[in-house]
Amino acid sequence: MSNLIKAEKYALFTFNTTSHALKAEKVLKALGAEFLIVPTLREISSSCGLSVKLSWENIEKYYNDLLENKVPVEGVFRVEKEGKKNNITKIEMA
Repeated sequence: MSNLIKAEKYALFTFNTTSHALKAEKVLKALGAEFLIVPTLREISSSCGLSVKLSWENIEKYYNDLLENKVPVEGVFRVEKEGKKNNITKIEMA
């Protein structure tokens, strides 16, 4: 998990509500996923203050696991740090 703290390339799952973010945390913990609950980047959304930060490994699996557990994901983003700026790309999940 320490790799995620300083990661320069990572994925973010965003949610419409804090309760969805907390439910996602519970589901991902049960799956043994490596993730962090982090503040949502201002460049992405102002709806819910919490996001799930993950590496790109198994991103589709965890996305589908959340949906199967009735956790609606608002958005999936690729974040790449470039100096002090974030290059953010929204990813369309099937």
